[in-house]
Amino acid sequence: LFERVVDAELARTLGFLASFATVTSLFLLFADLVPKKLGIVLSESVALRIVGPLSWLIALLMPLVWCFERLAALLFKLLGLPAARDDRVTHHDILAMAEAGTAAGTMGEREQEVIVNVFELETRTVESAMTARDSIVFFKNDDPTELVRLRISAEPHSTYLVCNGTIDRPVGYVDAKDLLTRVFTDRSITLAEPGLLHKVLIIPDRLTLAEVLTQFRTAGEDFAVIMNEYSLVVGIITLNDVMSTVMGSMLTLAPEEQQIVQRDDGSWLIDGVTPVPDVLRALDLDELPRRGQYDTLAGFMMVMLRRIPRRTDVVEHAGLRFEVMDVDDYKIDQVLVTRLAAPAA
Repeated sequence: LFERVVDAELARTLGFLASFATVTSLFLLFADLVPKKLGIVLSESVALRIVGPLSWLIALLMPLVWCFERLAALLFKLLGLPAARDDRVTHHDILAMAEAGTAAGTMGEREQEVIVNVFELETRTVESAMTARDSIVFFKNDDPTELVRLRISAEPHSTYLVCNGTIDRPVGYVDAKDLLTRVFTDRSITLAEPGLLHKVLIIPDRLTLAEVLTQFRTAGEDFAVIMNEYSLVVGIITLNDVMSTVMGSMLTLAPEEQQIVQRDDGSWLIDGVTPVPDVLRALDLDELPRRGQYDTLAGFMMVMLRRIPRRTDVVEHAGLRFEVMDVDDYKIDQVLVTRLAAPAA
């Protein structure tokens, strides 16, 4: 065809280039792109059609394949390379798959959050889910019946800690149902009574939530007192607290119980005791500076300011402004988080 319009020498060159381009294009189209797309779109039907011929081909070429595999294994050994791939699935792989499933719409955001929270049990310390010391409702072992009744009525809980004089000397705990049984039958309440008082589980404050679950399972308990290295009670934790950490936003809380509230203007009002992982997730941050020195947002503010924060103290990080809104007896109650305005061009 080219010889009709150009001389023979140039026609041969153009013919070679045209034939090469044509054959290469057809090869890429029919030997690579089309089969690959068929394998992706119709994977099951394609596999069923070609499994028979492939099985015969594998059997026919098995001796040749065996020889080349042995040669390749010998070469890898001489070069000091690993002979097999590490196919272990890590928790990072699982989290990445869950994130990809959420992005593709095959998994809900809340389900992904539960998976993330389960793996965070290995890194979250018990202090991120405990009821802090100043919020513990406890009885003294010599409290009279009338005082016990009044406290149950004023501050209802499922379990109450019993201490010998001070909160730092716990002797056990009592179930609210046992106390209510005595209240309804108009019986006196003696907190030191053996059948009423249960032995309390004491755990250190540096345990992770996963280790706390192990302690609960081993001891057969669902209530524990947390102590620090100075034998001071820093809080209490229950099995329900750990499960609430796992469930995350799937639990519907009343507005006044939510630790993180996003306001209409796009800012966040966050309790000081909110665990750092929850703060990172709400603010869409990867990390906060000096991580490991604190467990809560209040701890982050203290570490960054290098002192006890006061109202209106501000910390700026990653385009966010953290402002202390309320302080109660040196305790940070609420922090307002706003996005910093982008600088003008």
